[in-house]
Amino acid sequence: MAYLGQPCWVDITVTSADDRERLVAFLCDTFDWTAEVNGPETGYYTMLRRDGFDVAAVGQQTQGGGQWVTYLATDDIEASGARVREHGGQVFMGPHTVMRAGAMAVALDPVGAVFGLWQADLFAGFDDTIGAGRPEWFHHGSPDPQAAVDFYCAAFDLSPRDDDGDTTVERNGRGFFSLGRNIAGNPPDIKPVILVDDLASIEERITAAGGEIYASRVPVPGGLATTFADPVVQAPLIISMNSA
Repeated sequence: MAYLGQPCWVDITVTSADDRERLVAFLCDTFDWTAEVNGPETGYYTMLRRDGFDVAAVGQQTQGGGQWVTYLATDDIEASGARVREHGGQVFMGPHTVMRAGAMAVALDPVGAVFGLWQADLFAGFDDTIGAGRPEWFHHGSPDPQAAVDFYCAAFDLSPRDDDGDTTVERNGRGFFSLGRNIAGNPPDIKPVILVDDLASIEERITAAGGEIYASRVPVPGGLATTFADPVVQAPLIISMNSA
């Protein structure tokens, strides 16, 4: 069970069946994921799994989307939405129930990054098991990281911790995600970080499929990280490899 403010799920929405199928194929080929497509009543919401674990999803709708949305856990989505608005954010979608899975909302923080809220019912999101091909971390980038830190700490009762130049927000010593300054010109966002066993081979898969590497094998706490964009909707993701 995720704690208040802890990332618990991630998905991306595209606007056509062709883009959905192409993006799913790219992600499955890159990360050795498998896919299960749900029906039209779900927007063909496609669950992606690695070794039987739910890791992410790709949805389809008529407009918007095109970026990864990280969902933060809450046990009271109405109260969390109110706290988001109270501290300068906007809730622009929901909250609404998603069948019997739970309730969701999509919001914008004060520095312009999109994020989601998730109140679990039958679906809690991914678990805390760390393994290759699964999200291991999340990073918020913006031109004003201090304003973002202040917002998430106030809205979700988190505490800040300096972490090699970035700031990690945490509860009771458990880090949830990091916040830092984006490269100039890049829009604010929260990127999932996918753990991999071999950065070089994954980079080869990405470029062979038409993806673009933005930054390759950058030293980060505990290992190396590469930022890239898929060849379908050019949504940035991060892959990381832990140091031996």
